[in-house]
Amino acid sequence: MHSQTELGNENKREQTSCTVVKIRLYDSKDLENIVQLWYQTWHQTFPNIQHPQPYSAWKSRFSDELASTGEVWVAEVEHDIVGFVVVIKQEQYLSQIFVNSQYQNCGIGSALLNKAKEICPQGLTLQTLQQNTQSCRFYEKHGFKAGQLAINKINGQANIEYDWNP
Repeated sequence: MHSQTELGNENKREQTSCTVVKIRLYDSKDLENIVQLWYQTWHQTFPNIQHPQPYSAWKSRFSDELASTGEVWVAEVEHDIVGFVVVIKQEQYLSQIFVNSQYQNCGIGSALLNKAKEICPQGLTLQTLQQNTQSCRFYEKHGFKAGQLAINKINGQANIEYDWNP
């Protein structure tokens, strides 16, 4: 199962073309590319935070937890993985959504978020770091409402919970 979406680059600050995006189910052969994207994008987004876990722990967490308990969908542009989303369907929880920084602001995150909404049409919850104001605006633009504040149990940073109820 996959879909292809035509996306225009709304933000011309990057010279990256992302006109055709393929959204498909995760395959175990994607592990290394996804973990690299996840790790690099997180550290680019939060350059002032020293994450307490090494790359190997990110890889183990993805393969042992996220890919085994969640539904993972991958975004590809010209056969390159440029984003992914992880949804824990039983919990109606959007666990992870990441897009390569060179492909942000051209609709890939929206396509992945729409896939998550398709998986859980009854509603979703997610958590993001409070300081991630770009993501907070993105979620609010897509109908999520800010909720409880908490501390992220992995990196110790302040989190905010978001809920989407259609």
